[in-house]
Amino acid sequence: MLTTNDVAKCERWFDDNGLPYFVESGHEAIQRALRPRAVAFWALVVAIPACVAAAVATVLDWSPGDIAALTLTVLALGALARGIRVFRVGRIGRWALAHAWENKSLIGPLATRALPFLLLFITFLFINTEVWQVSSALSRPRLWASVGIFALLAVAFLAPSFASEIERVGVEVDGERLADTCQGTPVASAAREILAEPQLANEVAGIRLPPLQRRNLMLMLFVAQAIQMLSLVLIVFAFFVVFGSVAISPSVVESWVGAPPHFTGPLRLISDELFSVAVFLSGFAGLYFTVQAVIDQNYRREFFSRIQDDLQRAIGVRKVYVALRAHLADHPAGRPVDHEGTA
Repeated sequence: MLTTNDVAKCERWFDDNGLPYFVESGHEAIQRALRPRAVAFWALVVAIPACVAAAVATVLDWSPGDIAALTLTVLALGALARGIRVFRVGRIGRWALAHAWENKSLIGPLATRALPFLLLFITFLFINTEVWQVSSALSRPRLWASVGIFALLAVAFLAPSFASEIERVGVEVDGERLADTCQGTPVASAAREILAEPQLANEVAGIRLPPLQRRNLMLMLFVAQAIQMLSLVLIVFAFFVVFGSVAISPSVVESWVGAPPHFTGPLRLISDELFSVAVFLSGFAGLYFTVQAVIDQNYRREFFSRIQDDLQRAIGVRKVYVALRAHLADHPAGRPVDHEGTA
């Protein structure tokens, strides 16, 4: 018997598995937040602190480049904070963290293939005078803006690969495959009942993901991938901090940048110049890891094979959810519906 309780089970399952856009109320809330009037209002809200920061930087006699970098950074942070709230990245992030922990063994093979050559190449950049001069001359806003550019390039490399994978997986979830993907979910029995009813089975076969829910799956993949890439970036950052502290003396830094190294904070462990170089090269390393993840067929095969079941399960449960809502909408709420569609 199909009941409205199955719909509630679907929605709870979506929330627990990083799929807030799949819930109808969440889908509608995001659509409202993306209306032009709402976007314009929040754009104005985000622009206010950016204008204040630009005004303060102007009073402090910052250079035009630094003022522009600071303004863009504040705008980006404000838009990011709003986007995290609207697109419910926290719920997706919890799922992605759990997934990344379960699949932490993927990091080792990628690191062993990518790190040796990367460190061999990038270490020569690390001991290059020009790199220290460029990095140390970057103000903090420009430094983080540069890292942000690396991140945007990484997203641009990953997006086509993720989109094609979601399209391929979605086509496969039909017929008996639907019941298989729903095994172990709260709607496993509902999926079997739907397939036993020819009319419902035909309706389910024609269900496809709308664009916003594709974005939910894309965001799941991005966050899962970003956690793995961030782990490797932190390894590179830690390597350069330790290596630079041991191998690069303050006198060498002074000869390279033309001034004694500057330390922020009472501990004087890491100079500002070393921190800037390590962050800049680590950001570049993150972009390199992303490209390597896209072109490394072994890594891609293993990454997608491990997440494919999650994607198919999400698409399968969503199809059951849509079919249940459409079918039960014609019957009084809370009353069970049998296979013949009578209450």
